[in-house]
Amino acid sequence: MKSLGGCIIRSSLVLTLMLLYCLLPTSNAYGSTTLLPETAHTIDKEIEENMTRFNIPGMAFVLADENGNAYVKGYGRSEWGSTERVDPTTNFHIGSISKVFTSLAIMQLRDQGLVKLDAPVTQYLPWFATKDISLSSRITIKDLLNHTSGLPSRLNTHDVEGSDPDHIASQIERKLHNVQLVATPGTTYEYTNMNYDLLQLLLEKVTKQSFPEYMSQHVFKPLGMTRTVYALGDILPNSATGHRYIWGNIQPFHEQLSYATLGSAGLTTNAEDFGKYISFLLGRSSEGNSSVLRSETLLEMHTPAIYDQSTGFGFGWEVSPNTIEKKGGLPGFTANLIIFPNRSYGFALLSNTKQDITDHTNFNISRILEGNSPTYLSKQNFPAITPINKGILMVSTLFTIMILLMWLPNFRSWLNKKSRYSFQRPTLPTILVCWVLNGLLLIGVSYYIYSYIPYASGTPHFIN
Repeated sequence: MKSLGGCIIRSSLVLTLMLLYCLLPTSNAYGSTTLLPETAHTIDKEIEENMTRFNIPGMAFVLADENGNAYVKGYGRSEWGSTERVDPTTNFHIGSISKVFTSLAIMQLRDQGLVKLDAPVTQYLPWFATKDISLSSRITIKDLLNHTSGLPSRLNTHDVEGSDPDHIASQIERKLHNVQLVATPGTTYEYTNMNYDLLQLLLEKVTKQSFPEYMSQHVFKPLGMTRTVYALGDILPNSATGHRYIWGNIQPFHEQLSYATLGSAGLTTNAEDFGKYISFLLGRSSEGNSSVLRSETLLEMHTPAIYDQSTGFGFGWEVSPNTIEKKGGLPGFTANLIIFPNRSYGFALLSNTKQDITDHTNFNISRILEGNSPTYLSKQNFPAITPINKGILMVSTLFTIMILLMWLPNFRSWLNKKSRYSFQRPTLPTILVCWVLNGLLLIGVSYYIYSYIPYASGTPHFIN
């Protein structure tokens, strides 16, 4: 009986292990990742349920290995209420994931001897300086790549106008004039878009090409990313519209990026193209990759240069012992990219809403691919309006009601012509001043309640 019991236990263990193994992505004799129908169904279910629960109009997902896309699919609609469905070629903005393409281009220039990573930024952009000129003159190209420049996190170029590099440079120069560095260059990780906005200018200065032209010619076309472009002017057909929460409801939101932000946040791409990029990142030893970047340089980019607690950072990437990752977001979009170099696959999730739920959904997909159950994502844990903004909204509403109540008795007396007050006839200048002051107050209050609060509630951060 003991022998029979032992056999049953051993058989059960074997069956359990076999079932778990079947859920994992597998590789055939040629190293290609194979996603079983059961796993694909679980991924589809996770994405579709979260889209329904969190009012997400559209998403796109891709799983790829060094040989190409193993699974790619679009979900939902390109715009809320539209009949146009998302497919694998539907373009989404990817926000700060743009940075890892910019860093790749800078490393191309380094390999060609056109840029030295340890050289100061002033060697390429002589006008570059902050309030403490002696300190900012120590900032190197590597510091910009690794976010160790010491430039404050709030800096960006959203308000910089035009596309002429000299005109952009003069505006950034004025913007940096009174900026105080938060740390000595090279010592502290401080994420800021300005680092990559400066790298965009540097690339244009060195190559004598516009940033979009260089990236198309030397990065996107060689990788076969035919629909990966920067968000300027007319959008490509089959492009998703961004969405964000306004007063707790999802509404379309059209992105308006300046040319100066392309290097840090301006890229649009799709699941099909993203898969090609993932294959490039995983195929370090492939001869076809050498035309874009040397395999040893790619490995260098995925080696952390500095740590913030347990997470490593370098060349735009977040690096853990098992993954390299990058997140991106704009007011109407979010994107999440995770690569498992040791398992030879990676995946990306794109969304046309600005919600943290995209990142958590992609982490759940990671759990599914590892053979684990996804974590339930509750609406209670991801509110459309944060408690702080709810409080501000309540206080604003209460303040408005109090003002109306204070004026109500005078308004009623005026209607009944029973006012007990007598006033001297105001002069014309007095009337004009009162009208102007009241008008400004009304505009300010209206903007605060109807524009600022909904915007803050829907989009805590402009670009991440």
